[in-house]
Amino acid sequence: MKKFFVDAESDGLYGAFLSIAAMVTDDAGAELDRFYASVNISCEQIHSEWVKENVYPDLKNAEAFFDTESELLDAFWSFWMKHRKDSVCIAYVQYPVECRLFTRCVMKNEAERAFLGPFPLYDLSTLLAARGFSFNPDMQVLSGLNLRAHDAMNDVRMMAAVWNRLIDGQEKQ
Repeated sequence: MKKFFVDAESDGLYGAFLSIAAMVTDDAGAELDRFYASVNISCEQIHSEWVKENVYPDLKNAEAFFDTESELLDAFWSFWMKHRKDSVCIAYVQYPVECRLFTRCVMKNEAERAFLGPFPLYDLSTLLAARGFSFNPDMQVLSGLNLRAHDAMNDVRMMAAVWNRLIDGQEKQ
């Protein structure tokens, strides 16, 4: 079964979505498809100071840009629908951001989308804890990748590397 890794960046934990990345891999971890998009936004439009410092600088790295959050969500939902039937969905510390991402997408058309969200939505942090890792380990260290965190695609790449090594590879702490 393919793996659908997803990460979203928002203006604070409950604010507007700014960037979404997803990567679909095969069982061996090879990338099959990806989605990496952001909204066109100025730093002054962001409310969270932490997001201004840690997320905003990387929004320019996206591969597609949308004028509104609604357009970003619609594009992501189309990508999800393309892969949902033959993929398991995985996020890292999925609540509240990625859970809210899928909820927002479903609520845009609840009548048609009510049963199309990920079920289950696997949480890599929970699986790592079950394997004996401490809460919130350094994903750069665990993944072996020297990538800047809070760039949505970097976070997805680190998540996929950790999953492939520690979950599929059955390596223990």
